Amino acid sequence: MNKTKIVWLCHFSNSTVRSKLKLSNLGIENFLRRILGKNKKSISSDFAPWITNLIKEFEQFKDCELHIISPHRGLKRFTQEFSINGVYYHFFKPELPFMLSKIVDKLYSGKKHYKLNRFLIKRFIKKIKPDIVNLIGTENPYYSIATLDIKNIPVYVSAQTVYTNPSRMELTGNVQQDKWDLELQIHKKERYFGCTGRMHRDLVLKNNPQAITFKMFFPIQYPHKVRDVPKEYDFVFFAAGVTKKKGIEDAIDALAQVKAKYANIRLNVVGKCDFNYKEFLQKKIAYLGLRDNISFNNYFPVHSDMHQHIKKSHFALLPVKLDVISGTIIEAMLLELPLITYKTTGTPYLNKDGETVLLADIGDIDMLAKNMLTFLENPDFANSLSKKAKTFVENEFDNTKTAKRLAANYKAVINHYYHNKPIPEEQLFSTVEFPIY
Repeated sequence: MNKTKIVWLCHFSNSTVRSKLKLSNLGIENFLRRILGKNKKSISSDFAPWITNLIKEFEQFKDCELHIISPHRGLKRFTQEFSINGVYYHFFKPELPFMLSKIVDKLYSGKKHYKLNRFLIKRFIKKIKPDIVNLIGTENPYYSIATLDIKNIPVYVSAQTVYTNPSRMELTGNVQQDKWDLELQIHKKERYFGCTGRMHRDLVLKNNPQAITFKMFFPIQYPHKVRDVPKEYDFVFFAAGVTKKKGIEDAIDALAQVKAKYANIRLNVVGKCDFNYKEFLQKKIAYLGLRDNISFNNYFPVHSDMHQHIKKSHFALLPVKLDVISGTIIEAMLLELPLITYKTTGTPYLNKDGETVLLADIGDIDMLAKNMLTFLENPDFANSLSKKAKTFVENEFDNTKTAKRLAANYKAVINHYYHNKPIPEEQLFSTVEFPIY
């Protein structure tokens, strides 16, 4: 059987691959980081679970030969390669030693060129000779920059987000110009794009009117069986990274309004948070008189442990701003946590067959607070929504169907690129299915 040879260029980690990798403990680097007042770096945390879930599906596809090229922090050597269950892994060390990287930054005035990363990725691809490369994450320049070196091989770009979103500065307060410029360069170079929602599709076409956009979803993280535990919090806010764009400041402001009626309201914030940003949040919390109402938990290295922890809350408050439909939203729905979120270009889709989540317009703190009060004062209604939400997700987001669609997208791209065959209409992104809400 002639197998389709596929390369994923992405960034992920899980316990299975870490058990194969020869990793350092980053002792010297973390010692230096501590002296300089920087956060400790970890090499033992799960990262990008949607990649892991997609791998599990592709392991079953006997007509595909999957190669994954990924950076991994803490490698003792520059590269390490192995295979598991028929999938080939090609890892590279994405960073120079800590102090050497600072010297290189000075030499290049802080602008990163990632010359070593590009060399290693280019060497992997030359050895693999793939039929197609799938870049997952243009917003991560330490590996996405390598697509600029790929010639005569089709590149399919999966949009985890679109960094060149004009709303980014307003909604996050931070734009890194080198990331912006690189993504724009990649969007203009490549032709094939997988989009999970209307916003991403429209932004890609704005950058490249000749782009061909495909419908795609990322696999969802089905929670392991979680135990029923006593409730300690009313609401939980959780994310891999606690940031402005995830809506944490809006969640805090809404909580302050709810506290006027329910003085003992409790919010649990779960996820990695930059040291300086956490200091800012704590000052905001103190100013609003919420010190006794909000607690923080750091990022859980094992994803299933995080799922168990957030079940200590009655409801989920996830006012994401830039995501179409974030993975945390899906996870909350699967865990049957009644959910409040913002109306993005994707979240109204969750209510297409009837209400499953409560929505507020982005930035509407009053409506966030009103929705929180609705759940607090109508627990039976909240629980009925959560059951509908779980059923909707289980019916709508099936990981096997998602993976099969992606494999079909690859086939369509390969046939179009090499043989000029038309792309089947059913593979393309449909603005009828995903209207502007």
